[in-house]
Amino acid sequence: MKRLSLTALIFGLCLVCGLGSATAATRYISESFEVPMRSGQSTEHRIIALIPTGRAVELISAGDEWSQVRLPGGREGWVLSRYLTDQLPSALQLERLERRHAEVVEQRGTLQERADALAAENRELSETLNQTRQRLENLEAAHEALKTESAGFLELQAEHEQTQKALAEARTRADEFESALNQLTNNQLYQGLLYGGGLVIVGFIAGFILKKPKRRSPLM
Repeated sequence: MKRLSLTALIFGLCLVCGLGSATAATRYISESFEVPMRSGQSTEHRIIALIPTGRAVELISAGDEWSQVRLPGGREGWVLSRYLTDQLPSALQLERLERRHAEVVEQRGTLQERADALAAENRELSETLNQTRQRLENLEAAHEALKTESAGFLELQAEHEQTQKALAEARTRADEFESALNQLTNNQLYQGLLYGGGLVIVGFIAGFILKKPKRRSPLM
């Protein structure tokens, strides 16, 4: 009978421990001091750890006065239930908020630096864009001027070619006229020489005839 009772007791303890593990929850050590974790459910039991404020512990079993907890390292013990809370302590909340605030401020500073860098880059790009637009306008104006000058040059070139052609034709005609004039002059000179020579011969003959003494008639 004793052996049966001992077996039932052990089975009951295992069942209680199993149920406690299945229903484990997270609790926090309340504020302002370190809570002693003891080896049993009374202040007579020895202290096995001091749990600082804000430390999260695993609740194994909850009681009205004492609760069994497990530390992150695996050590188990008992603490007074009034020192446990399911809310994050104000000091820890404040610490987390301050840390979050510092992160936000740092992020804001980083974002501000990025915004300033983007603004500077935007100004540089705007200046480059304006310079590029100005160069494009200058190139378009130069292109239009070149087109106008090219049109004028082509017109002058065409006019020059026409003038050269007309000058060549005029030179050809002038050469023809000069050749004809030279030929005419030579002919006229030849004819003049012939005519003048003929007149000289005729005059010579006429003078010869006129100067020849007339024969006197025998009757005289």
